[in-house]
Amino acid sequence: MKKHPNTLAGIIALLVFCGIFIQFILAIQAPSSNDILIKIIHFFSYFTILSNLIVLTYFTSRSLSTDFIENSFWKRPETSTAVTVYISIVGIVYHLILSKIYHPQGLARIADHGLHTFTPIVTVLYWIVFVSTKKVNYASIPYWLIYPVLYFGYTIIHGSITNFYPYPFLDVAKIGLVQSFLNCLVVLVMFAFLSLLFSFIANWRHKQINKIR
Repeated sequence: MKKHPNTLAGIIALLVFCGIFIQFILAIQAPSSNDILIKIIHFFSYFTILSNLIVLTYFTSRSLSTDFIENSFWKRPETSTAVTVYISIVGIVYHLILSKIYHPQGLARIADHGLHTFTPIVTVLYWIVFVSTKKVNYASIPYWLIYPVLYFGYTIIHGSITNFYPYPFLDVAKIGLVQSFLNCLVVLVMFAFLSLLFSFIANWRHKQINKIR
């Protein structure tokens, strides 16, 4: 499969799509007093879902790419590394914090681990094999943080209006605005750390390969 990255990307995209689709159906069918529009808004208010959609777009784009668009946005090492960081945070936060709170069963458990375990693992592995030997510009890292900053801002504002908070560590109604803000800062530090770590690894490997050549 290493000789066919486009095919592998297509397979991963299909599997990620299945996980998102199953989770969406389960969310829509879940017993609730909310109407379907509210359920859809809540579904797309999860960082997990948004990040998996980014991963889906990323792998779909790479599966359809050709040599003529080698320098397209989705094939840039900076883009690939940022996407890998986003979904890595999804996996880390879930397994460190959320997995101790949520215990889905049956099909929900499969979808849950698909989004929080399978997608992060395969994305990191794909990055290691196909991206981690390419130079990454450190100056692009601040731009990678725009997505989580906007997400945290949206979550706090949306929650203050609807009282819906997708994650307990962001629940202003229960833990207060100050603690929610501090939790956001902690996660942002994790984003920055992983961004620097992945970039360092990529640049180090890039130098090592150039030395060999």
